[in-house]
Amino acid sequence: MRTELLKDICQTLEQVGVRPTHQRIEIMKYLKEHRVHPTAEMIYSQLKEAIPTFSKTTVYNTLKLLEEKGVISALATDEDQVRYEANMTPHGHFKCVKCGALFDLNLDGVAPPEKELDGNLVLEWQVMVKGICSCCRT
Repeated sequence: MRTELLKDICQTLEQVGVRPTHQRIEIMKYLKEHRVHPTAEMIYSQLKEAIPTFSKTTVYNTLKLLEEKGVISALATDEDQVRYEANMTPHGHFKCVKCGALFDLNLDGVAPPEKELDGNLVLEWQVMVKGICSCCRT
């Protein structure tokens, strides 16, 4: 499975014209394996131990590049944080107001808006639901 994931990551990066460097592969692998919608700081703190040459600048620049190329998406939260994910399938997000957890929300039956709304071109759409997660409710 690990070899398949690495091949998939390298292929994805090459398809959008991004050279698959060790740092870029590790960031993509982290996003695919840890679907917690991490911030750049969270990614840096997790990967710096395994890759001592990692810098915050590398993480920020890589995330910006991957977002520009459409390989990952960035979610702006109400705490002025930017969180990242590699799940590019249509879905929403649930944010727990108690513990701060942010996770994917299945949106079966919810269709994305048309490419144009009231004369405006839609480039991206996000659904964010806030509430109390099942863990905090118990």
